[in-house]
Amino acid sequence: MEKRRIILIGGAPATGKSVLAKKLSNEYGIPWISTDVIRDWMKTVVSKDKYPHLFNFTEITAEEHYKKHSVAETIKFEKLRDQDVFKGIKSFIEKNNDWEECIIEGISLHPKFISQLNSEDYEIYPIFLVDNDEKRIKDILVTRGLWDDAHTYEDWVKDIEEEYLIKTNQYYMKECEKYKLKYFE
Repeated sequence: MEKRRIILIGGAPATGKSVLAKKLSNEYGIPWISTDVIRDWMKTVVSKDKYPHLFNFTEITAEEHYKKHSVAETIKFEKLRDQDVFKGIKSFIEKNNDWEECIIEGISLHPKFISQLNSEDYEIYPIFLVDNDEKRIKDILVTRGLWDDAHTYEDWVKDIEEEYLIKTNQYYMKECEKYKLKYFE
């Protein structure tokens, strides 16, 4: 029996994960799903008591969040959330036998988590995207924003988001090196 093929596209926000997933999906006819969709689905079926980190940052604005939390705290919260989300990703990979191959993309895919996946039933093809171009990052923040549409929140938040993106990209690069996975800038 041929192994199922799973392409995992991880990395920091705004690095092109969804664009790459969509292009590969369209070009090769491979279904794809975002870790955001998996996270949102999990929120409807799991207990807030057992998975509290899935419910971080809901019903709060960017300004409210960054008045209370530093970039380091935000990254820490996201790692905890992503650890919970990865349980859903892993379950999806292990229990979804309908797709012979698929693409899963999103920020909740971390090198550490991917290094824990191994099975005789499927092969994993990890791709990590990072971006250290500060001009491009600023342009994204001014035109698109991260938390919400850029025009919906104050400029001081975009400065914090720039720091967040730079540190998050550095995190993915270091983690890829630690777990001997390739990343693409």
